[in-house]
Amino acid sequence: MKKRQSGFTLIEMMVVIGIIGILAAVLTGGYTYAVKSARKAKATEAVSNARTALEMLYQRAEGWPQAIIDARKEGEYQVMDENVARVLFKYGLLNVDCKKVASSGQLETDYTLRGVDRCGIADPWAQEALKAADKNLSGQALLSRTVSTGGTVRDHLIYFAVDRDDDGFVERGKDGFVPVSKVRGRVITWCAGADGGLGDCSTDKRGKTKVNGRSVTNGDNVYSWQRAQEVR
Repeated sequence: MKKRQSGFTLIEMMVVIGIIGILAAVLTGGYTYAVKSARKAKATEAVSNARTALEMLYQRAEGWPQAIIDARKEGEYQVMDENVARVLFKYGLLNVDCKKVASSGQLETDYTLRGVDRCGIADPWAQEALKAADKNLSGQALLSRTVSTGGTVRDHLIYFAVDRDDDGFVERGKDGFVPVSKVRGRVITWCAGADGGLGDCSTDKRGKTKVNGRSVTNGDNVYSWQRAQEVR
């Protein structure tokens, strides 16, 4: 009488491998979605904190310091550059990584930035690239460093606009633009999202556009204001 062989048949093994593959795909997809959602939440928090810090700065400084008015522009929008970051640190706003240097008697130059704040206030996607960057990098070399999800560090600095004429609205003016015509509030902040491109940030409609030759969407942009605050 022949003994029956134990073990898996080829078909059984293929079925098991197929099930494992399906489970791996589901788990990987879930993990990827969770990572993206976590980064979007961190970006929302960063943008909100930036707005709060600027609002508090206005109160403490009794107006807008010159570094805010003269902040560097990327395209048509002002960014929270190194000078803005130094002022926020000086007034004890935001957790900016600075160290004191020989005093020059000027607010903007008494401190030097370090760590992920070396180029200003960046979103979470850029912060990951900055953590991995050579500590000796600074200036243009740092700003031009590529971010894995799209764009460069320069594209991932947090944008802002302020109410310069104290009328209770942030609005488009002759000296620059904001993403919408008029928003109720003293400050608005926003970031370009994972792809590092603002796209058409004046509309809720998802759509592709070109930024520096790259195809980007406004669907991942993060704003500190709600549509209810907009005046059209």
